[in-house]
Amino acid sequence: MIDRKPPTTDMAAHTDEEDGFHRLVPEWVPRTFAEPTPELTERVARGLRRLTDEAK
Repeated sequence: MIDRKPPTTDMAAHTDEEDGFHRLVPEWVPRTFAEPTPELTERVARGLRRLTDEAK
C-alpha cells in the first residue's frame, strides 16, 4: 500500500516564498497592475451601459 499524505488546505503550503504568489496561479497571470487607459475605461462603460439598456 502506498503511503500518501492527504491534500493540504493550508495556503502557506502553496505559497512561493520568493514573491508570495500562490503556485496555483498560472504563470501567464500578470503579477503587476497597470492603470487602465481612458480608452479602456470608456469601452467598459459603453459595454456596461449596453448591458443595462438590454436588461430594461
